[in-house]
Amino acid sequence: MGGIVGLGGGIGGSRLWRALAAVVDPAELTLVVNTADDMWMHGLRICPDLDTTLYALSGRQDPLRGWGVRDESFQAMQALRDLGEPVWFHLGDRDLATHLARTGMLAGGAGLTEITRRLATAMGVRARVLPMTEQEVATRIETTDGAELHYEEFLVRHAAQPTVRRVCYQGIENAVPTPDVVRSIAEADLVVLGPSNPLASITPILSLPGVADAVRATSAPVVAVTPIVTGVPIVDAGEHRRAISRAALLRSIGKPATASAVAELYQDLCQTYVIDLADADEADIVRGCGIKPVVVSTLLARDPGTSLVDMLLAVRRARPTGGLRTMEAR
Repeated sequence: MGGIVGLGGGIGGSRLWRALAAVVDPAELTLVVNTADDMWMHGLRICPDLDTTLYALSGRQDPLRGWGVRDESFQAMQALRDLGEPVWFHLGDRDLATHLARTGMLAGGAGLTEITRRLATAMGVRARVLPMTEQEVATRIETTDGAELHYEEFLVRHAAQPTVRRVCYQGIENAVPTPDVVRSIAEADLVVLGPSNPLASITPILSLPGVADAVRATSAPVVAVTPIVTGVPIVDAGEHRRAISRAALLRSIGKPATASAVAELYQDLCQTYVIDLADADEADIVRGCGIKPVVVSTLLARDPGTSLVDMLLAVRRARPTGGLRTMEAR
């Protein structure tokens, strides 16, 4: 199989996958996507991370919000409000078509992997997009006031404001990765842990039996990309909310919201950890975790990510046997 295998989900991951797809044959990309954000709403199966990935790779993604479809309308949501239905998770009209199609295929007996393949083909996506599992898993947030929220409810409905006591993954004990997920990691030329929320998007994938072991065992170099840049002010409201969420979840496990703190979570999984130029002073902390730090521009929302993509492709070309040992920190 070979190729580049990316793990993650959400807006951060989708930006990197889109940047990679712009310079390599998209057919060389296999993306293992978090499905612990999935939920049922208005009778429909909603898969936020899968859809964000498909929209990004098909050119449909709204470039300003980072989620949903560009030039979208929301007449269905307004109609639901008029009917007295609660509307806190905004689904655009064309976005709804994706959820309707998915839910119909599920009702017809198709699995999520096959459904995602059909949707990708219909959207012209040539990369291989794999849901992490066929089973339903949900990231649940337990708050200090005793509430339990679905992660999207915590992030969107409550703007990531409640204090988090614990993060858990409902259904993970009964879930297994698809064979394609484990096989793609084992046969990869390069494995990338994407710049996604480490606890909401990456950990659910790694918590599936055999996935973390596959990442450790692969002969491909494994590179993790920081989802956090602390040295640059956040001006976008959506990015600010996602940053608050990352910080709240990390705080619940006693970690600060820093690039090096995320590196500590991945220290037995990757040989290289990419941090942004603005956080270059954290390189020594990363090195202290036994991981080689590489410092490049990672802000894909502000530039096309050429330096990051070039670095990843250089790692792939220089692939040594048994893991990455050649990239030097800058």
